[in-house]
Amino acid sequence: MKIIFIGTGAGATYGSKRVKSSIYIKSNEGTSVLLDLGTGANFKIEDLNLLDFEAIFITHLHIDHINGLFDHLVQRKILRMKEIRVYSPPGILNVLDSYVKSGNNISANVIESELPKAKISDLEIYSVEACHSIYAVSYIITDGEKKIIYTGDTLEPCETVLDEAKDADLIIHEGSCIDNCKQYGHTSVKQLIEMYDRNKLIITHIPAQIENQVKEIAKGYIIAHDGMIVDV
Repeated sequence: MKIIFIGTGAGATYGSKRVKSSIYIKSNEGTSVLLDLGTGANFKIEDLNLLDFEAIFITHLHIDHINGLFDHLVQRKILRMKEIRVYSPPGILNVLDSYVKSGNNISANVIESELPKAKISDLEIYSVEACHSIYAVSYIITDGEKKIIYTGDTLEPCETVLDEAKDADLIIHEGSCIDNCKQYGHTSVKQLIEMYDRNKLIITHIPAQIENQVKEIAKGYIIAHDGMIVDV
């Protein structure tokens, strides 16, 4: 599977060096999906010409994970693209409806569930409940050979995430602060390097303004950046 990190910034990110959360995954057979679509990430997928994904999977309803979705839906209308499937925990349909009622001509095939899941061609995507400040899920993506977990936002230790991570080939995990962001439902970089094997971990969801500190503390670990490509 090919992974392209579209947006690697956290909600606290200042500026546009790191746009907000989004990850593009493409299977070896050519099936592609998008995980989250935060602020600015909608522009990046256009710049990179990555509009061939078949569905979008949302982890939770915080703005930095969904705000790019609605502008993307505008572009889909303009370009006369097919209606996109959006899998999400409950609530995203209410947000979409509020935009429509305000006069925006946008639409999507929204499938809400406490634990979203789907089989899309050769990709199987399912979710477990994460441990965030609001209801959130982490996604597991497999092509039958490799297994990837994308945590979205979660506070560690989170048993559901840890259980799935045991046999994962790759763990894409948020690292929203240097030390102690428990009160916000996030995992710190110091926690990550104590908990996870560096050979399986990629750290993302990083405030751009602490990027240099993160790189110093997590030497030897992979720190995601916008546009980074990884093959699994």
